[in-house]
Amino acid sequence: MRFSILLTLAITFCFNTVTVQSQQATEHPRLFAKTSDRTALKQKIETEDWAKASFNTLVEEITPYVDRHTTDPEWIVSRLAMYWKDGERYTQCYIKGQDWDYGEGNAPMPTVRLPGMRKWNDYVNVPLEDRIPYNESGDMLGISRSKADKTPVKIPYKETGHMIRANNMEILKLAEKSAFAYYMTQEEKYAKFSADIYWTWILGTYYMNPPLDPEQSTKGSGGYEPGGIMGYYDYEVIHDDRQIPMAATYDFLYDYLKANPHKHLKEINKTTVDVSSEVFKRFIEIGLVRGGKKGNWNVNRYKNIIGSMLVLESNDFYDDGKGREYYIPFYTEKSGEHYAGLPEIMANYDTETGLWPESPGYASGMIPTVLEMGLQLYKSSVNTLAGNPIIEKAALANLGWLDARGNLVVFGDMRGGAFNMSAFESLLTYSTWKGDDITAKTMATVIKKNIENGQYNRNKSNWQDIIFNQALPESGSELPYHRSAYSKFHRHMILRNGNDEDNGLMFTLYGGRYQSHLAENGLAMQFYGKGWALAPDASAYESYWSPDAGYHRGITGSNTIVPGYKKGEITINAMDPKTVEDGFYNTEVTSEQVSFADVSADEKRRVVAMIRTSETTGYYVDVFRSDQDNNDYIHHNLGHQVRLTSAEQKPLEVKSVNDLGTEYNKNYSFFKNQRKIKYTSDFNATWDINTVSPELHVNMWMQGQDNRELYVVDAPPTTLREDITPGQINKSPQTTPTLIVRQNGINAKSHPFVSVFESYETGQKSIHNISKVGQFVDLAALKIESKNSTQIICSAIDSNKAFQPEKGMTFKGTLGVVSEKNGIFEYLYLGEGTTLTHGNYSIESEGATVTATLKLENGTYYYSANQPVKIKLKKGKAKTYPAGYNVEIK
Repeated sequence: MRFSILLTLAITFCFNTVTVQSQQATEHPRLFAKTSDRTALKQKIETEDWAKASFNTLVEEITPYVDRHTTDPEWIVSRLAMYWKDGERYTQCYIKGQDWDYGEGNAPMPTVRLPGMRKWNDYVNVPLEDRIPYNESGDMLGISRSKADKTPVKIPYKETGHMIRANNMEILKLAEKSAFAYYMTQEEKYAKFSADIYWTWILGTYYMNPPLDPEQSTKGSGGYEPGGIMGYYDYEVIHDDRQIPMAATYDFLYDYLKANPHKHLKEINKTTVDVSSEVFKRFIEIGLVRGGKKGNWNVNRYKNIIGSMLVLESNDFYDDGKGREYYIPFYTEKSGEHYAGLPEIMANYDTETGLWPESPGYASGMIPTVLEMGLQLYKSSVNTLAGNPIIEKAALANLGWLDARGNLVVFGDMRGGAFNMSAFESLLTYSTWKGDDITAKTMATVIKKNIENGQYNRNKSNWQDIIFNQALPESGSELPYHRSAYSKFHRHMILRNGNDEDNGLMFTLYGGRYQSHLAENGLAMQFYGKGWALAPDASAYESYWSPDAGYHRGITGSNTIVPGYKKGEITINAMDPKTVEDGFYNTEVTSEQVSFADVSADEKRRVVAMIRTSETTGYYVDVFRSDQDNNDYIHHNLGHQVRLTSAEQKPLEVKSVNDLGTEYNKNYSFFKNQRKIKYTSDFNATWDINTVSPELHVNMWMQGQDNRELYVVDAPPTTLREDITPGQINKSPQTTPTLIVRQNGINAKSHPFVSVFESYETGQKSIHNISKVGQFVDLAALKIESKNSTQIICSAIDSNKAFQPEKGMTFKGTLGVVSEKNGIFEYLYLGEGTTLTHGNYSIESEGATVTATLKLENGTYYYSANQPVKIKLKKGKAKTYPAGYNVEIK
């Protein structure tokens, strides 16, 4: 509360300061840059290679259109999606079932066509050159995203999905870019091109009333009434964004538009500012009463209307007294029934983690948006970024969600891909403006690192970036890196060992959550190799309305066990490295070789351990228990095929079947080409990725069990993106080779699914033998032999019970690891336990459970422990040592 009050006072002070000045000022442009800024911007373009390359790219893109416009001014305008036909220039559209139903009225000039439907479809527009000019029907030529056949087909208006929206936005953005080129060069041809598009759009919107929804399928009646999700000119207020490029175009062309008004203005006795202000105000007024005040909808609503607010004149310019000063506080200070201003937006961030309470794809977009709006407001003398430390924390928190390649982890409703660098660019800009060298260097480090790893190209900056982005100062070279990260809200943890794409290890483990754009995905796991999510969550659905959306957004698209737990609270039984109680990351590291997490949710319990065996090798152990008798263990993996072999590497013959027999989820229907074998012994499954060189492989070893059937199926594609799988493997329309291990009539709590995963390039496989150790109901124990070392790994569900997996070994805890190299002691690791003994070496707690390691390194013993611990070495008696990390034993 105190923070909100202070922030409001600070913003109010800044706003009151600007009010006095702005009532006397009508200068344009001012939204991104003033006329007086042009000289400095020209200098930036001359001296900064990235700015020069970006500006040259912009000019090269628009110049062919601009030059054609000088001789054929109808060409670009005719490709706008409008109600062109006289007699059908609708002024009122009606919605039914959240889609366009019909239109009424006839305006004196063409009006802008409303998108044909709220839903997405499978099609994208053909290139601009191939689109239908003066398209009276609204039917669009489209190319399928998912089909191999890219022959254009005609899509009926009412089935065009986002094609109308995308068509118009593409053209409006050309106008915006050309307006910026006019600002920089003062060449009139750029202004003429932009102005002709602007007039067509602004007048075509001016004559349109907001759509009506008599049956309230959008949860509101539409028009100017509050409530529901519709914007002024779209089905969703968060997609009501065509005003963004038009506000910037209006601002850059302000003097030109006033000097060259559209002839229709004289007929209706209106000025350029009259018509433009009226349209922008409609977007603002409706934007503030639609969509709800929670989540990304609220923030994206403001992103759409902030430019419309800032290009308005002062309050005293308008008869209704509603100008810039009137509207800006609706973002900076106020909250109402349908909207929540900046203080409430920032209060939505978790103060412990800095994370937004939605899936990464949505959450990661919020802080860049707040920062981008902050820079625009700062140019209008309203500082929303000062005294607000959660903003920087929120930007940096997103680094915790990035893999070694800089891609966001995929879970919930999202596609993955690189994190938006604009957040760090905006913080660099603001800190440079304010002379904050420390923050500027931190942001520069993040930007440089992402440039180096190919995730970000500053030479492809947009025109706003050319204006705002700053020269990169001297900075560090390493990104902030933590071994573990955990968000309680998201029920999601990430554990890493190394952070380079060639040799880094990483896995995620998480529980399901309904809503907040998260998913009912069960107790799911992903692991990484060579910087890629090799065992991924599926995310290739076109939209929430796609037939396969339930598969991708639900439990069947994840690596988990069905049936049973899909969503709900999870319990962290143990985790190491453990994150601090009030933060996102760990601060201490027990072992350089071992990380693990033990998580329970309802009847499920999953232990995933990550074991590093050298600087370049390592593997993952998965022990998955389910307290029910019938279970399907589902594992999706990248690859062009999966091969099943026995423990002795003999091929297992799978035979085609008509179906999967029992279907534990309706989305099993998306598993195709089912093949099956009954097999109860240990086996291997190997996925091959042959779209990269050297080829990449994943081997899964699974411990045998009675009552087992193995199914190999073709699952839906993994992704629609081109950048999150190696060689674009399993990108739509390719299928994803998936393994389902069925275990019926035998309880999987006492008979768990025990697996070992290793990723490697051709010829580089490290593990050469895996075998079960002992025979226990509540302990899983394996011996894993590789070319670098040998480990015995124990995972128990009763940490108070002592086990003797083999002669000379005692284990009492959650996870235990004994490692030898060439038959010589390397380390003991005890995770959340009281005893681990092997031969002459032992770790024992002094009472409470301890997480500890004892290692031999270059002839010297070291230990780490989070509690006092008793250690026995090869010679001598056990001694007690205090808690500490990487402490030499002398």
